[in-house]
Amino acid sequence: MDKMKRIAARHPWLNDPLRAAMTARPQGTAKLALGAVLTAAFFAAALTLCSGMEGAAVIALTGAVCTALLIVGAWRSAGEQPAIVLLCLAALAMLAVGAHLAMLDIKPGRYTKVLEPLLGDLWNYELVTAMAWEEGGWSGVYLIVCALFSRLESFYPLYAFKLFDMVCQCLCALAVMRLSRMRGAKPYGAVAGMMACVLAPTMLMNAGLWAQCDATFAMFTLWGLALLLDDHPLAGCVLWGLALGTKLQSAFLFPLLIVLFLRDRVQLRHILALVLAAFLCQIAILLDGQELTSLVGRYAMQIEEATYDIGLADHAPGVYSLMSIASVREFSGMGLYLGIASALLVVMALLRSHKPLTGETLLLAALLLAAGLPLILPQMNARCLYLAGMLAFACAGNARRMTAAVLLELVSLCSYIEAVFANTIMPMTVLSLMAIAAAVLIALELADALCGTEAAKEAQRT
Repeated sequence: MDKMKRIAARHPWLNDPLRAAMTARPQGTAKLALGAVLTAAFFAAALTLCSGMEGAAVIALTGAVCTALLIVGAWRSAGEQPAIVLLCLAALAMLAVGAHLAMLDIKPGRYTKVLEPLLGDLWNYELVTAMAWEEGGWSGVYLIVCALFSRLESFYPLYAFKLFDMVCQCLCALAVMRLSRMRGAKPYGAVAGMMACVLAPTMLMNAGLWAQCDATFAMFTLWGLALLLDDHPLAGCVLWGLALGTKLQSAFLFPLLIVLFLRDRVQLRHILALVLAAFLCQIAILLDGQELTSLVGRYAMQIEEATYDIGLADHAPGVYSLMSIASVREFSGMGLYLGIASALLVVMALLRSHKPLTGETLLLAALLLAAGLPLILPQMNARCLYLAGMLAFACAGNARRMTAAVLLELVSLCSYIEAVFANTIMPMTVLSLMAIAAAVLIALELADALCGTEAAKEAQRT
């Protein structure tokens, strides 16, 4: 008996091993081992649950990789924490990835009507010709991905699209966390932004219920912004070039290049690297024998098709949804010029600021451009606020910013439901007013940051 007491006195954790394990603060090898065990457990669970699906091992492995990315991001942001906190963060990461995997078997109408016929057509041509596909105005990275997926023979392409989006979504979440930390957010605030990026309903619906891959261009855009704000101009511009080669909406943030260039944080060679990266994304067009005009005019073709197909807006909030009569002929060109003018106003406000442009100020400007321009520009669709939603998660640091983030998410969610299910939750006029209100709140936050008011100082402390 005395011997047992001596052992217990020498090793107090033997008295309550469970409590000791939960309050321990693993570091180094122990922390790495814990993460590996949790990832392996998720892989085993996913493999069991997906055993009846085609390519179950690939699905489970992709899910485990995404889980590991989120766990590493959350644990690095949280720092040294008790094991129970690390387990809770890991559980959130598993929940986020599991939610995406649970939607793999849903077959959206867009896949049946658009993607499946496209993959069949691409399969009939050589790979380079498939990557230079002309019909539908498909562009850059999207075409490369579709052409590669058309070659899959032993794996369901629908799963491939959704898994690819899930990986990009997790990388977007890591970028949101990094942007949050760069603006001075507290560790758990940054983790909350990261988890919101993968668990928000619109993020789940984008691929799960719609078979879209907007996370691809968002991933390049967000990481490019993070690198630019962290004074890595070449890498940031290259990623923005890849984003431009993926989707034109990435250009919403490009006015910031004017500010960075005039503040000597970006050089001309970096901007040329952006153009080259965007060019290389679509080099297959030239390799296929098409003319240079086909490459340069790819986005012009998309805009022209959208003018006839969707008019001024396609289930998108904005000023056109507030008009009882809005003609494409009169308002399309005007909307483009108004959007350019509005972007230049943001640029002018940044350049006229007498205070140093911090990363937080530039991040707020990026959010204002991403949330405000889609409300003015024509030919926007229900997914036009996708990038703005992610940036809002990165910026949310006080009540006003949080309100803007919630409004943007709610507007996007209702727009998605109307576009996917033809079910109107709120009239588009109401959604448009809510989106405009969110843009106004963001503009006020940017004005506070530029003027250095007490509200901006409070936001920085938060």
